Amino acid sequence: MDLQNTFYVIGIIYMSLMTVIIIVLVIAVFAIKAKINEIHRQIEERLHSVIQMVKMGEAVVDKARDFADRHKK
Repeated sequence: MDLQNTFYVIGIIYMSLMTVIIIVLVIAVFAIKAKINEIHRQIEERLHSVIQMVKMGEAVVDKARDFADRHKK
């Protein structure tokens, strides 16, 4: 095999490997994005639960305050 054919073979192997690496990187980016979106969704769900508990606590305090105001008079 002469020098020119050796360079062609090395070039073809290099381009093939780089194409595979780029495809793998693109797939990895989409997988990481999906994981981040899932974590974001879970955090929002937990935050929503905490907000609902706070609202329930506020309702209990308001009812207790109303009861105390009615019985204070």
